Amino acid sequence: MTAARRALALETLGHDYSATARAARVYEHLLGGVDTFEADRKAAYDLCQVAPWAPAAARANRYFLQVAATTALGLGVRQFLDLGCGLPHRPYLHELLPHGSPVVYIDRDPGVLGHARCRLDTGPPYTTAVLGADLLNMQELLQHESLTGALDLTQPIAAIVHDVLPWSTDDTTVADAMAVLRSWLSAGSILSITHLTTHFNPHGVSLAVAAYERHGISTRPRSEKEVAAFFGDFSHLGAGLTALNKWSAHDSAIRQFTPHPAPAKGCPAFAGIAVKT
Repeated sequence: MTAARRALALETLGHDYSATARAARVYEHLLGGVDTFEADRKAAYDLCQVAPWAPAAARANRYFLQVAATTALGLGVRQFLDLGCGLPHRPYLHELLPHGSPVVYIDRDPGVLGHARCRLDTGPPYTTAVLGADLLNMQELLQHESLTGALDLTQPIAAIVHDVLPWSTDDTTVADAMAVLRSWLSAGSILSITHLTTHFNPHGVSLAVAAYERHGISTRPRSEKEVAAFFGDFSHLGAGLTALNKWSAHDSAIRQFTPHPAPAKGCPAFAGIAVKT
């Protein structure tokens, strides 16, 4: 982040925003991005001391966006809803799609929104919109005119929910929000989810959770059963709901994105893509 942009961010958001680590910015640092503050870099450093696999896991999660986009396009889905888009990091979702494919980026972090509106809210040949909203208020979010005006609700939509649910620790509220999303999606729509879990690396993930907590960031790993419930009765595609790294070995189209996948222990997340029939 340049000095001018940093000054503008501090002026707009206030010092407290930069003085406290934020999950989206820690993730950005793990990806090698620069739009971070000292608090985020300290949190990322402490995280990597106990979870040296964290940067590789972040990259694998980011690659899965390309997997989800490729899968959706293969099924003829041409409009996308990115719930919890995080700080813009190339390749942007709309850059992976045919020109004119509508994309709505959503996040609740005010800093993320500032960056997203600068980089992702584009004109032709792209058709994108950025909306500040909380997926925990899913009913209200889905009725927002910025969303309904950008997407054709009668046609299939690919809903991207990557590494966002673990940052919401209220199980009931998260489950209710996902139920609303599933009901709202039209037949033929795609739901893609990645989610942190202790399933593959209980000790390592517990240490990572504690590291985040020391920096004021709460996170909630969930079990395979809990993550599966977010898909409801949607039909799973490809490798199914499985370790994030296993998707990279599913076929050649996916291997091109993750040529050197980390083992499940070093990429402790579930990933799944399912279609509403």
